[in-house]
Amino acid sequence: MLARILGVLLLIGGVAWGVELIWPVFGSLFGLLGAVAVALLAAAALYIGLRWLRGESLLGRVVGALILLAGIWLTFWAAWSLVAGVFGAALLLLKVALMLAMLYVGWRWLDNGEFSLRRGRI
Repeated sequence: MLARILGVLLLIGGVAWGVELIWPVFGSLFGLLGAVAVALLAAAALYIGLRWLRGESLLGRVVGALILLAGIWLTFWAAWSLVAGVFGAALLLLKVALMLAMLYVGWRWLDNGEFSLRRGRI
């Protein structure tokens, strides 16, 4: 009987935690899209800056150098965003795995009526 009660509590906790983790998952996806957008912007700035830097006019070279510096800054920003995003995604995946384990163990304890993870009655 205790296993069934604890199984129900694990199921309730797992569902509550799963509902709580929905928004961080969406936030991580939008963060990834933002990092990709910044990386594309950095690549475009580097390309345009190099093109103008190799140009004929002095004003184009100055503007090209400034755009190139902005592209380098955006590249570092995108790289640090990627590093932070990887660690954040790893932590989020760990939380999701723990939530799924809570649901699985809770369902098995509720179904079996004992502290066992084997399949139900045969």
